[in-house]
Amino acid sequence: MKVNKIMTKSVGFCQTDENLAKAVEIMWQKDCGVVPVVDEKQKVVGMITDRDVTVSAFLQNKPPAEILVKEVINGKIVTCSEKDNIKSVLKKMRKKQIKRLPVTNKNGKLVGIISIADILLFARKKKSLRKRVFKTLEAISKPHPIVLKAVQG
Repeated sequence: MKVNKIMTKSVGFCQTDENLAKAVEIMWQKDCGVVPVVDEKQKVVGMITDRDVTVSAFLQNKPPAEILVKEVINGKIVTCSEKDNIKSVLKKMRKKQIKRLPVTNKNGKLVGIISIADILLFARKKKSLRKRVFKTLEAISKPHPIVLKAVQG
């Protein structure tokens, strides 16, 4: 099964020069926890999650309206193609420990988003995918090691 058969096609997005309040507004309107960030050609340059907004606002002690998207995104973006096979997307999610991937066309333009939840709902009907979905969820859920830096006084 190809990504374009089960991906979400109606995706809100924002640009790097917009503020986090715009991203939050899109999350509210689309009932989602992530917003792709695109350039002027609608190529994906990052992702903003609800967690990114919360942590940034807390650490900077500013409201989201005063923080620009470009201050938060890290530039490390993982995408998939609308023509990719679901099994290869699950492998990518496992390896990178991510739940959602922006979907791009052959020109790199944003055309949708696919989440582990989309695949899980699809897997209800495809017994062969269930084990892969479980393995992916397990990999995504593994905690990252916390590295504490020594404070010299």
